[in-house]
Amino acid sequence: MTTSLLILIVTEDAKEAALDIAIREGIRGSTIVPASGISRSPLKVFFGLTFQASMTLIFWIADTETANKTAKVLRDELKLDSPDQGLALTLVIDQLYGLDL
Repeated sequence: MTTSLLILIVTEDAKEAALDIAIREGIRGSTIVPASGISRSPLKVFFGLTFQASMTLIFWIADTETANKTAKVLRDELKLDSPDQGLALTLVIDQLYGLDL
């Protein structure tokens, strides 16, 4: 069995929906990191001031098939193919210690 790291970068508003999707798809446990970044265009303008939305990085480790399937569901349900909605990616893990899947 191969194992993958699923990484999701979304706005803070989408965090709970993403966590619910992962649980529904069979991935338990996650690491959540608050983040900020610079996008192509400002996400919010208020009285002439530009604001970037708070971002969240979420990491999951799962078997590769589950990670890839979950990434596709995240893409579809969070509309990640639309501009400035977020990013999901999977990376195959060569070696993993401290976690028995």
